[in-house]
Amino acid sequence: MSWTNELSNRFRYLLRRNRFDAELEDEILFHLEARADELEAEGMTRKNALLQARREFGSQARIQEDSRSFWHFQWLEDLLSDLRYGSRALIRNKTFALAAIFSLALGTGANTSVFSFTMEFLFSEPSVADPDTLAIARIGGRSHSPFPEYRFVRDAKIFAGLAGLRESEANWRNGNDTNRIHVLQVTDNYYQVTGTPLLMGRPIQPGERNTVVISHHFWQTRLNGNPDVLGRTLVLDGQPFLVTGVLTQVHRSLIGFGFSPDLSMPVLRDSTDVKFIARLHPGMTHPDALERLRHAADELDRVYPREGNEPRSRYLSIYGVHGLDRLTGEKFMPVVAFFGLLLVVVGLVLLVACANVASLSLARSASRRQELSIRLAIGASRGRVVRQLLAESLLLAGLSTAAGVGLNLMLTSAVSGMALPLPFPIRIYITPDWHLLVYSVVVAAGCALVSGVMPALAATRADVHTGLKEDARQASGGRWNLRNILVAGQLAITVVLLATGLLFLRNLNQATSMNPGFDVNSTIWANMRLVPERYAEPGRQAIAVQHALAQLRAVPGVQAATVTRVVPLNDSSDMRAPIITDASDKEPLLYINLNNVAPDYFRTLAIPLLDGREFNDADRAGSNPVAIINDELARSLFGQGRAVGHTIGWRDPGGQTIRRFQIVGVVAASKYRSLGEEDRSALYRPYFQNAELEPSVAFLIRATRKPEGLLREIDRTLAAIDSSAAIEVKPMSSALGLAFLPSRVGAALLGTMGALGLLLASLGLYGVLVYAVNRRVREIGIRMALGASPRQVLRMVFGQSLLLVGVGSAIGLALALLATQPLTMFLVPGVHPTDVSTYVTVVGILLAVAILATAGPAVRAVRVDPTTALRYE
Repeated sequence: MSWTNELSNRFRYLLRRNRFDAELEDEILFHLEARADELEAEGMTRKNALLQARREFGSQARIQEDSRSFWHFQWLEDLLSDLRYGSRALIRNKTFALAAIFSLALGTGANTSVFSFTMEFLFSEPSVADPDTLAIARIGGRSHSPFPEYRFVRDAKIFAGLAGLRESEANWRNGNDTNRIHVLQVTDNYYQVTGTPLLMGRPIQPGERNTVVISHHFWQTRLNGNPDVLGRTLVLDGQPFLVTGVLTQVHRSLIGFGFSPDLSMPVLRDSTDVKFIARLHPGMTHPDALERLRHAADELDRVYPREGNEPRSRYLSIYGVHGLDRLTGEKFMPVVAFFGLLLVVVGLVLLVACANVASLSLARSASRRQELSIRLAIGASRGRVVRQLLAESLLLAGLSTAAGVGLNLMLTSAVSGMALPLPFPIRIYITPDWHLLVYSVVVAAGCALVSGVMPALAATRADVHTGLKEDARQASGGRWNLRNILVAGQLAITVVLLATGLLFLRNLNQATSMNPGFDVNSTIWANMRLVPERYAEPGRQAIAVQHALAQLRAVPGVQAATVTRVVPLNDSSDMRAPIITDASDKEPLLYINLNNVAPDYFRTLAIPLLDGREFNDADRAGSNPVAIINDELARSLFGQGRAVGHTIGWRDPGGQTIRRFQIVGVVAASKYRSLGEEDRSALYRPYFQNAELEPSVAFLIRATRKPEGLLREIDRTLAAIDSSAAIEVKPMSSALGLAFLPSRVGAALLGTMGALGLLLASLGLYGVLVYAVNRRVREIGIRMALGASPRQVLRMVFGQSLLLVGVGSAIGLALALLATQPLTMFLVPGVHPTDVSTYVTVVGILLAVAILATAGPAVRAVRVDPTTALRYE
């Protein structure tokens, strides 16, 4: 028989076992009947012939067993047999089974949930056709390039297709209201190049300039899911656009990281910078594509030279649109590090749960010592018994992982599609896939091994004769047996989890209470997005903004009003360049935050002016370039000398020209990009000296009363200036969600993991103490009969508990001091991983929980009746 036929028979037997057994039985009966016929023909009676035939045939059961061995998978039969035996054993001890499944389910649920979030946020594939042949191309070191450059590279035909996109905003006129929405501006060949699927309708076609494709979320929430949405006209930035298509419900954009714009519309102006999305030719590798891009960039430099700038071909890159390639290309490694930290933390929680189950299994094995010894005595090998015990662990791990995956599905379905509280649209769509399945199988196998190997080996290590003679209840064991070591290990890991969670809780508390260097309690942020086409005439937007400022300053209750290009802690603009001053020949390389602000900016935000003056109305386009710097930059460049009156500047790209500004003021440093930054240099330039203004204008208003009472009046004032503008008005204190996001996410996730670890460790400690008291009932009874007082019994029980807590805490503190050092990058100033108060609090929490867990077993111990205990078996 060939191996293929043998394998086929084995699988057929697996699926049709009853039929094979019936056929085998018929075959045996046929042989018996045939032999009996022969014997009967020789003169024997029928009865004796059948008996003789059976004697000659031998044991039918053995022959059936031998025949089956050629048909089935022995290891699988053994495994199924062990699982059936294990399931019966677990049903007999439901309390143990439920406690173990509960512990492991918490660990696996947390583990698979964080895994799902990580895979979706970092590694999800965009909703495009064949994403492996799409790549993001950069020329000149820029993430986005001018549209004429895009057109030149596209027409060079070095790729199978080249599309462009840009994240942007638009004003949507909805009845009498104008709303700001997030859009993706795309080139007219975007859908053809990327192969983005639609739920219904058609994509934007080449040559179209007035069609849009809306997202499923926008269709359902803003357009009420109207089935006749195709063909509807939307007024965007004052122009009509026809809805031609709707994206699928679970659509992942090429931007990645959950970015979900409301709609996509064509790029309308050549002044728009776009990101290059290239469709590679079949078989083209990234190095091949980079080489072709280099040739195109060289030709671009020749045809459209950039005076004073370095060649575009000097800074080129090509990377994929998903996976690790995109993360490295987009420089998102700090985010990867944060998710890696979360996976490590939930891994520790699962380890605590496994130790919990291992401790319970050890206690259960002690009560089964006689049973296991009998099995060994009647011929079972140690390996066979270990395999049986591991099968029980595998059964527990499988059931727990199934429960954990159930928790995962409930949690992820609840948050899937939910918008995060951020100033840009982020929605995570999590759906179970084969990654989760494989990960769950690996987690289940790991849990079975970690929680089952040590108890199985320990249970079969005892001498058979001793096991048969010894009463399990009387076996005392040493003070530091395996169970105690496991509990101490759980407590040590819990200290690490608690320390991490507590650090982030303190981080959140510090972040919400710290002074960012400017006033957020009396300030209002009003964002006014203008329709660009209405302000295309040079200087018209500046006039409108100045008019709006004058109107805002006239509103009762407004103390000051200004406008800024970058709202602190919500956006950023920075540069890293050698800085030139008239005070020194040195050109220190500095990292500087940049912002363009209008007069009264520092007064509005209550940022102290340390020297010189604020910007005024004379600082406008055409006037002498001036700047205000913060004290950190002043110290870096001028030491203890006065900065006001000096000039500061830097070379433009290419190094041919120098941009110089006269310093007219020095202000106190504040927070610019994040609450965790320290000692950042900053330079401000006059808002109205910049000839190119953004369509989105950020007004900051300082109120003399509670900001909430002025929101409606400010909204009315701005709406009266331009009814086509989209306006959002909110207190500055409620607009800092982005700044608090790392602290809130870290505190919520790591705090929850710490509490989960504490719960599991306290359950483990409680279980060990209950088990110890039960095993020492007779000893306690003898002690009390000999005169031991309840206080001495309490001291004995609490002493054992506190010894475990002390050893676990000492090990955990040492580990936590090392493990929390990398968290420094996520903490705000004033919170340090080595703060003594953190560890004192952790030990205090652990001690309190340990006392609570010990109280029950201790009370049970002092209530032991000596007379009953002496008869205790």
